[in-house]
Amino acid sequence: MSKKKTTSKKSATKQAKTKTKRATSDTTAATQETSAPDASDAAEDAAEDSASRLPPEGTVIKKVDRHGTVRCQCTVVEGGIRYKGRVFRSLSGAAMAAATDLGLKNKTQNGFTFWGITKPTRKLTDPVGALKKSSKRFHGVATAVTVAATDQNRAKIRAGLEEHKASIENLLAQVAA
Repeated sequence: MSKKKTTSKKSATKQAKTKTKRATSDTTAATQETSAPDASDAAEDAAEDSASRLPPEGTVIKKVDRHGTVRCQCTVVEGGIRYKGRVFRSLSGAAMAAATDLGLKNKTQNGFTFWGITKPTRKLTDPVGALKKSSKRFHGVATAVTVAATDQNRAKIRAGLEEHKASIENLLAQVAA
């Protein structure tokens, strides 16, 4: 008497996903083989773009927490980014090492974001819309602050709003010229 082999729905689904993953990875590998020259050109372009955004060699980049305490730091060197005596080819590689040391569990890190280096600003396609959005956001914050004003901080809030007013007047003068 032979036993009939049965599988549960869960294991059948798992097996189907595994087969699909294998097929997808085989297809991806074949695609990568045929487009290797384009991929290497793109990688070189990305590396040049990334390198152009890096600070000059010798610059120490510090990861600072919200209280101003330095959590870790790296240095820009000729071969890349030096973190704890090791040179990484990318800012993201150094960020991953630092994140691991800090106990973060992310699988990837954007180096520019992690180290606090901002990307170049994008060109505004709709400057008037951007100005309206910014003004609305500021007005919301300013309203919340003024509503929550106390006798202890009322003068400081007023000084901050006066400073903002002067800044706006300077911008208006630039636009009028």
